[in-house]
Amino acid sequence: MFTGRQRALASLSQGETSSKLNVTELAPACLSYQLHGSNIKYHLPQKQLLPSVVKNDRYLSNWPGHVGGEIVQPKKTFQQSNDNRYHGFDITDTNSAPKPRFLEQLEAHLRKELQVLDPSGPNAREVNLQAYREVFEYFIEDLKTYKPLLSAIKNEYEITLVHLRNRIRELEPLKSLLVTTSQACERRINALRKEERFEIESLKKEKIQLLDKIDYLLRMQDSLETQVSKLKEELAAEYERYREQRDARKLLISDMNNLRYQQEQSKDSHTREAEVVEDTVTLKLALKVAREDLKALQVELNAMKAEYGDVIPRRDFEALDKNYNELTEKNENLQKQYFQMKQEYTTLLEVNKHITLERDKLSAEVEVFKTKMAGGLSSSQLENLPVEAEEDYFEGLGTGEDVIVYLRHDGLIKNVNLAKKSITQTLQEIWKEKMAADLQSGTRSILPEFFHNFLQKKYGDSALLWAYNIYYGCRNHQKDEFISLFFSILNGIVDESVYYGQIQHISHVLKELRAHDTSGKGILSKQEFSQTLKTALPNKKENYIHELIATATSQLADDKKIKYNALFEENTEGTAGAFVALLQSQYAAEKITYLKELRNAVGDTEELTVADLKKAFQKIDPSMDPQILATYLSQGFQTTKEQLDQAAAVDTDTVFDRLQANDIKRVGPQKPKKKPSSDA
Repeated sequence: MFTGRQRALASLSQGETSSKLNVTELAPACLSYQLHGSNIKYHLPQKQLLPSVVKNDRYLSNWPGHVGGEIVQPKKTFQQSNDNRYHGFDITDTNSAPKPRFLEQLEAHLRKELQVLDPSGPNAREVNLQAYREVFEYFIEDLKTYKPLLSAIKNEYEITLVHLRNRIRELEPLKSLLVTTSQACERRINALRKEERFEIESLKKEKIQLLDKIDYLLRMQDSLETQVSKLKEELAAEYERYREQRDARKLLISDMNNLRYQQEQSKDSHTREAEVVEDTVTLKLALKVAREDLKALQVELNAMKAEYGDVIPRRDFEALDKNYNELTEKNENLQKQYFQMKQEYTTLLEVNKHITLERDKLSAEVEVFKTKMAGGLSSSQLENLPVEAEEDYFEGLGTGEDVIVYLRHDGLIKNVNLAKKSITQTLQEIWKEKMAADLQSGTRSILPEFFHNFLQKKYGDSALLWAYNIYYGCRNHQKDEFISLFFSILNGIVDESVYYGQIQHISHVLKELRAHDTSGKGILSKQEFSQTLKTALPNKKENYIHELIATATSQLADDKKIKYNALFEENTEGTAGAFVALLQSQYAAEKITYLKELRNAVGDTEELTVADLKKAFQKIDPSMDPQILATYLSQGFQTTKEQLDQAAAVDTDTVFDRLQANDIKRVGPQKPKKKPSSDA
C-alpha cells in the first residue's frame, strides 16, 4: 500500500503530461491537483490508512502557540551542518513545554513524508507542497468548526496558484519569441558592424593609396623643379658666355670700322692737300707719310687679326649653339611634362568638379534666359544667340606660374559674349593652321602653346581678350562634341591624338564611299551604302551599322538613294551633321568597350608591368601590328619605345587613365566568344 506522497513521486517519475489544468472541489479524502507541464493527481489516503496519525477527541489543548520550537526553520545563506535538519525541519526542540499530541502526530507525519523526497529532484517544490497540502487536509477535517472557512481559504489559494501557472504558460511563448528576436537583432547588429568595419578598412586603404600617390607626385614635382632650376643655371652660364663672345666680336668689328674710317679719312685729306699744294716735294713727303701711316695701320690691323681672329672659332660657336638648342629642347620637354603632370593633378580635381557644377548651373540659366528672350525663334536661331553671362567682365586668374600662359592677367577682361558659331569657326581655323604648321615643320606642336602663339599673331594686343572669351565660351558649350574635345585637349585632359584619330576615321569612311562609287555621281543605293560601311568598318558591330544607315536616311530624307557627300557637309552653324556626330560617338564608345576588355584581360592586379600589358593586348587583339603595340605601351607607361624594357611597374588605374587620354582602338577583328558545349 502506497502513501499519497509515494504515489505522487511515482506519478512524477513516469512524466505524465496534460495541456489543461482543472481545479475540482476539494474533498476530505481526495484532492485532484495538476502541476505546471504535467497532469498529476494526488489522492489523500483515508485516515485509517495512516498509522502515524491517530484520531484523538481531545486533540485541542491549551499548548501555548507563542512558545518556541518552529516546525520549519527559515532558510539561511550558510548552514554548517545538516545532521539535525530534514527537509526544513529542525528536530532539535528547544521548547521545554510539551506539544499537543495531535500536533506532534501531524509534525511526525510531515517529517516522515518529507524524508522520502529528494530536494534536488525535478519539481521538488511541487511535491513538497503536496505533502503540506495533505497535512493541511487532515487539519481541516479534524477542525469541524473551522472547516468551511479553512476550505474556502485553501480553495482560493489553489485557484490563485492555477491562475498564476496558466499565466506563466501564456508568457513562455513570448519569452521564446523575445529570445529569438534578441538573437536576430544581435546577428543583424554584428553583420552591420562587420560591414562597417569592411567599409572603414576599404576607405582607409584608399586614403593611404591617395596619400602615397600625392607624395609621389610631390616628389616628382620637386625633382622636376630641381632639374629645371639646374638647367636654368646652365642656360644662364651659357648665355653669359655667348654674350661675352658676342660683345668681343662687336668690339673687334668696331675697331676694324674705325681703322677703315681713319684710312679713308687720311686718303681724303691727302687728296684735298694735293689739290691745294702742287709742290712735288710736298706731294712726295705727303705720300711718304701716308705710306708710313698705311704701313702702321696695316701692322696694327694684322696684330688685331692675329689677336682676335680666333677668339670665337666657328666650330666652337656651332658646338655652343648645338648645346644651347639641346638644352633648350630638353628644358621645353621638362616644362611640358611638368605642365602635363600639373594639369592632371589640378585640372582633374578642380576643373572637373568645380567647373562642371558651375557649367551645369550656367547652362541651365542660359537656357532659361534664351527661352525668355528668344520668343518664337527656331532652335537653330536660339543656338546661335550669344551666351549672356551674369557679368560683363571676366576676372583675371593672376600671373603666377600655376596659371596657363595665355590666361595670365591681373584685372578685368571684357566679356564680348561670343556665339557658339563664332567659337566653332575660330576653333576650326586654329586646327587648320596648326595642322599646316605641323606638316611644314615635321613635328607636332603642343596645342596650348600654339593656341597662345596663334592669338598673339592674329589679334596682337587683343590676344588676352580673345583668350578669355574663347576659353570660357568653350567651357559653356561642353555639350558640343567638337568644342568639348578641343577644351579637353587644351587643358591637357585628353591627348591631341584623339582628335586626329576621329578625323582619320571619318576621312577613311568618306574615302571608301568614294572608292565604291563607280558612277562618280556621289550617289549610292541603300544596299551599296550598307555594304561599303561593312567593308570600311570591319570591326564595327551590326547594330552600329544599322544605326548609321538609319541616321543617314533620316538626315537625307531618302530611303532609296544615299547622297553620301551631303552626309559629311557642315550645317549652317559650322558643326558636323548627325551622321558624322554618330560616327564620332560610336568611335568613343568602341574605345571604352575596348579598354574594358583590356582591363578584364589584365585582371585584378594593382600594378602593371610592360609585359603584363603587352600580354593583355595580344590576348584581346592578337593581330595588332608590333609598331602600334609599342606605341600603346609607351603611351601607357609614358616612356619611349626604346626604353620600354627598363620601365618600372606602374599603378593599374594610372596606366588605364593614360590610355583613356590617348587614341586607342581595336586593330584586328574581335575574337568570337566560345559557345558552350552541347555535352555540358
